[in-house]
Parts: sequence; structure tokens; C-alpha cells
Amino acid sequence: MDNPPAAPALSKRAELILKLAMALLGPLLMLALLEGVAFVWERGQANGPFAWELVASRRIELVEYPQPGAGYTLMKPNRHYEWGGIPVDINAHGLRGPETGFDKPDGVYRILNLGDSVAMGWGVRVEETYGQQLAQQLNAEATGTRYEVINAGVPGWNLENELAYLQAEGLKYQPDLIVLDVTVVNDIYGKSALVAHKRPPLIEWLRAHTYFWPFLSVQLRWAQARAQGRERIDVIDPPYEADKYFPLQETAPRWNAIWGEIEAMNRLAQENGAQFVLLLFPLEYQVLDETYPTTPQKVLSARAAEAGIPALDLLPAFREACLHKPGVPCTLEDHYLFADVWMHPSPLGHRLAMEALHKTFIP
Repeated sequence: MDNPPAAPALSKRAELILKLAMALLGPLLMLALLEGVAFVWERGQANGPFAWELVASRRIELVEYPQPGAGYTLMKPNRHYEWGGIPVDINAHGLRGPETGFDKPDGVYRILNLGDSVAMGWGVRVEETYGQQLAQQLNAEATGTRYEVINAGVPGWNLENELAYLQAEGLKYQPDLIVLDVTVVNDIYGKSALVAHKRPPLIEWLRAHTYFWPFLSVQLRWAQARAQGRERIDVIDPPYEADKYFPLQETAPRWNAIWGEIEAMNRLAQENGAQFVLLLFPLEYQVLDETYPTTPQKVLSARAAEAGIPALDLLPAFREACLHKPGVPCTLEDHYLFADVWMHPSPLGHRLAMEALHKTFIP
């Protein structure tokens, strides 16, 4: 009986390829498993109490526009997200809200709601934002004029970015009123959106296109926080010290730089026949503690009065709302006036802003 032919021996090249494949297979399988675990973790976080801080803050896709001036960013057009059960739809202009063309129809009074993530509606539904509440209220009362509010708020913007956007695109909407949201928490020291989070390209790619990288980054931060005896990581642990947010001295040079950006926006509004209004959003610490410094409100309100610019300080309205809160008094992170651990208003906080605007400035 003839013996079966022997299997041909692998060539050295084939053996090398096989060894490399086997060597890579283990790590790739581990990476795939880690990616799956991280995906499940992120899905859980996206519906958890810190959905916006831990997930939304890195998943919103931004497009950079380096000109004019400091430049600005817009959210990537025609995207849909959902965090904490709240849908977020980005229109063709890279903004949150209904599709609105630049051309203003006859009989329309148009309001450009300019700001950062507060104006955008971080942590609330779009219909709960003060801009959309204002449009709904005005149109319910209107007898002839129709009101439109453009939600020109993008997460990460500072005043430089808002000025650049106003120059490049905002004025194309032909606004009759420009409302500038000034957020005490991060508008005073906040860096331009184009430079605030510059990372190496590989890290940016991993953050945007994988689940395992953000997962590992957050776990590392938790480990570091626990080693330091802290209960939270930085992104969900805002500092209490006022000087982390703004200069305590009313004569600090930083106020001149901030006011210069505001003045430039006011000039643009005047040159284009629009009214200009400042809307000052407080820290939660300011609302709860009457001894907490209020330097930004004092400085900006005083300078606005000198310049003849209407300014609305929302701190008194927020404090008043806490006095009338049903049941127990306002406490830190009770989500009564603020939607998250930072400064973003809750639906009620947005309503207070809408009521202040409606009562004081709308013709």
C-alpha cells in the first residue's frame, strides 16, 4: 500500500507570515474585546447622570474656521445625537435648531442668540432653551410680526469666537436683536475653541473614532483622583474657588480684554441696525452663597451702563427662584436651576432667562 504524499513544507517566508499573524492575533482580539467593553460602558454613560460631561463633550463633531480674527468652530452639519434621552439635531448651518436661511422674510423680527453651550442648550431639549422659549412666547402674543430666534451657540466658544462668527456668518441672518450670552464660569478665562484642546493628531483620532481610548482615559483619571483622595475627576468636579473662574479685582487687566470683545460686537450690531443686549449667566455657587464674589456682574454691568448697552444680570432672578422653590431649599447639584454640575441652566433656568428678556427688551 502506497503511503500518502507528505504535505509540502512551508517556505520560510510563509512561516514568517504565519508567526507574525499569530503574534498579532492575540493583541487584536484583546483590543476588540476592550472596544466592545468600552462601547457598552459609553452607552451606559450616555444615559447616566453625567452623560453630557463624559460623553457629549467629546462626541460632538466640530468643524474649524480659522478666519476672521481668532476664528470659530461650528458643529458638523446634519448630525443627530442623543444623550440622557435628549435628542440633539444639528442643522445645515452647523447650529442646533430649526433650519433657517440667511434671507429674512418680510414681517419677521429676527433675534440672533449668540453664545456658547449655554445658548446652545447643553443638557436640555432644544424647545426648552431660552431662545426657543422666547420665540414661542413672542409668536403666541404676536398679531402681525413673526419672530425667529437663531440659536447661534456652539460648545467651547469664547467671546473671541463669538465675535469671529458674528463677523463671518451671524450678520448674514440680518438680525434685529443680538443677545450675547456671557457665562461667568468660562467666558472670562476661556480659551479660543480653536486652541483650547489642541492634542496630537493621533490622540484626536483615537478620541473621535474609538471607544476604548476615551474609556481608558477616564479610568486613568478616576485612578488618579482616588489616589489624591478625591471623589470625582475634574470634568465633573468644578472648583469652588472664585479666582479659578475670573479675576477678583475689578481693575484687573483681563476685564479690559473681555470688554474689548463685547464692545466690538456692539459696534457691529449698531453698524448693521441691530439692538445689542448682554445676558449674564451666574455660577451655581453665586446663587447658593450670597458671600460668593460677583465681580463679573459688577464689572460688566457697570461698563455696559457707561456704554449704553442693556445688560441683564440673571443672578437676582436665580436667587429669587431658589427662595420660592417648593419643599426643600436649593442645594448644590439639585438640578433645579442648573442641568449639570457646571453652569448650564435647567429648563427652569432657561425660562428665567426668557422671562427677563421678554419683560425688559423685546418691543
